[in-house]
Amino acid sequence: MKFFSYVIYSQESGSFYYGYFDDLEKVIEMHNADQIQPTRGKGPWVLLFSEPYDNRMRAIRQSSFYRS
Repeated sequence: MKFFSYVIYSQESGSFYYGYFDDLEKVIEMHNADQIQPTRGKGPWVLLFSEPYDNRMRAIRQSSFYRS
């Protein structure tokens, strides 16, 4: 199974969000439907960047790297 680390951006709120998920298209839809608490009410969100990984831990580490 592939996992993705990703960066999304909301021009309306000027916010960035860094995360990881196994279904990139679905997670963007979830962000825009206010189903993910940290981004709720701050959208709409657009994907800026993503990277695929072969395992979850690598995707988690990379999404943490974006925040630093």
